[in-house]
Amino acid sequence: MSSSRSPVLIVGAGPTGLTLGIELLRRGVGIRLIDRLTTPVTTSRSFTVHTRTLELLEQAGIVDEFQERGLRGEWMDYRFAGFPEKVRLDFTGLDSRYPYFRTIGQCDTEEILRRHFTALGGAIDWHTELVSVTTDPDGGVTAIVRDTNSGETGTVHPDWLVGCDGVHSTVADYSGAQVGRAEYVGTAMRMMDVPLRRQSPGFPVEVGGIDYRITRDHMLLTTALPGGVWRVLISEPGDARNIDASAAAFQKVLDEHFGGAVRLGSPEWTTVFRTRRRLTSRYRNGRIFVCGDAGHERSPAGGQGMNTSMQDAFNLGWKLAAVVHGHTRESLLDSYEAERRPIAEQVIAGTHELHSVLMDHGRPVAERLAIAREPGFTEQAVARISGIAYRYGSALGTGSPSQRLSEGLVVGDRASDVEITARLRLHERLRHGGHTLVVAHRDPHDAANISALLTRVRHRFGARVEPVVVTPPGYHGPGPAGAITADSRRIHDRYGTPGGDAVCLIRPDGYIGAHCLLTEENTAFATLRDTLS
Repeated sequence: MSSSRSPVLIVGAGPTGLTLGIELLRRGVGIRLIDRLTTPVTTSRSFTVHTRTLELLEQAGIVDEFQERGLRGEWMDYRFAGFPEKVRLDFTGLDSRYPYFRTIGQCDTEEILRRHFTALGGAIDWHTELVSVTTDPDGGVTAIVRDTNSGETGTVHPDWLVGCDGVHSTVADYSGAQVGRAEYVGTAMRMMDVPLRRQSPGFPVEVGGIDYRITRDHMLLTTALPGGVWRVLISEPGDARNIDASAAAFQKVLDEHFGGAVRLGSPEWTTVFRTRRRLTSRYRNGRIFVCGDAGHERSPAGGQGMNTSMQDAFNLGWKLAAVVHGHTRESLLDSYEAERRPIAEQVIAGTHELHSVLMDHGRPVAERLAIAREPGFTEQAVARISGIAYRYGSALGTGSPSQRLSEGLVVGDRASDVEITARLRLHERLRHGGHTLVVAHRDPHDAANISALLTRVRHRFGARVEPVVVTPPGYHGPGPAGAITADSRRIHDRYGTPGGDAVCLIRPDGYIGAHCLLTEENTAFATLRDTLS
């Protein structure tokens, strides 16, 4: 191996590293992606892709294959031993084009991402591990990598280094971050992907969601995966190093719940693991970042880990690309930690609450059911698990100086999808990779002012900002060039204001960067200037 340079070196070719690679490549940033594994993983591990991740995959232009290959899941049912009722988390009411989750094995998720990554010109250097990282007084990074097959070492001088290398991150070790850990002591997980055979009419578990069976001493999860297999996961007291993961041990728990109605086939994969909470003290140190599980870990309750990690990559990708291209100041990258670390804290807290219901082994079932019966529990759990609940603080952007507009949207909120016409949704206009300037235009007298704003934005920012001007049905007047006449007033109700025209700036990752009246257009322009100059 020889010495080389790279704009961005990404360590770890799992879902997080691949997502970040795609986000950078589609914006024209050169990268090098390495992974210590010899070949891609062939096991499923994570198996849920949630609503917010599906929305972001749509913006990246790669959601269709997840839709085709993943099974649709609309609910999570909690069944408590000794109680006839079930508590259902129903995802079908979410305000999204994707009011559900997709169950799909992690190996398939990585395969899809890898295909798109390579289609963009990316390549993965397998059997290549990061050995050490040093920084010079000016912040320059030097990484020593090693070919795990030959043992040969090489030197890489990346402009930026991003650790997507998981819970045992080498990059995190060299970033100088402190790591806070809290083990779920005495809890062990065993899981298996296996065909299930019904032994009597009426399969006891429905297809279309995830079934949880909760007793005082264990929790059983079952859900269908693509390819005719099921994920069977058991959480129980014990040490993961001493847990019996034999098919007979799994069958014993199934029989306890289903009375012999289900028999295991030949397992495709079995593993045992433990779980913990972990959060690094920083996500950035100069030109070094951690992303995904390298920065945080949480209970598997609700299946949010991979989704949170991929959303880290969506947040960092557009910002790093803007800096690499010289379109903005390096200080923009400070917002990555400022926005994503609080989300990780919220996810860790939310999954811990779910863990206390599902896997607080030894605690009376009645007490855990009481938590799930509390008003708002199911709605809050669905919003958190889906990723819809999370919003950013004020690290970037500004809102209306005079009022909160429309449906209470504020800077940092997720920009929800809305139908503009029968053939066009708002999220379809967010796929270009830059900022989107939505103008909810009602008053014909403002047409000239809108045209002047668009000219000003185009001259300053060019193709990095795409305007979307929408007029309501029945609009009469000389509308701005390129304006779209909506079929209904939904987009004006969501992003406008009843009293006049409004401007909403949507960031490349689908969150609101500015929201103001047209008369306060300098608010949106200032956000663009601060972000893209």
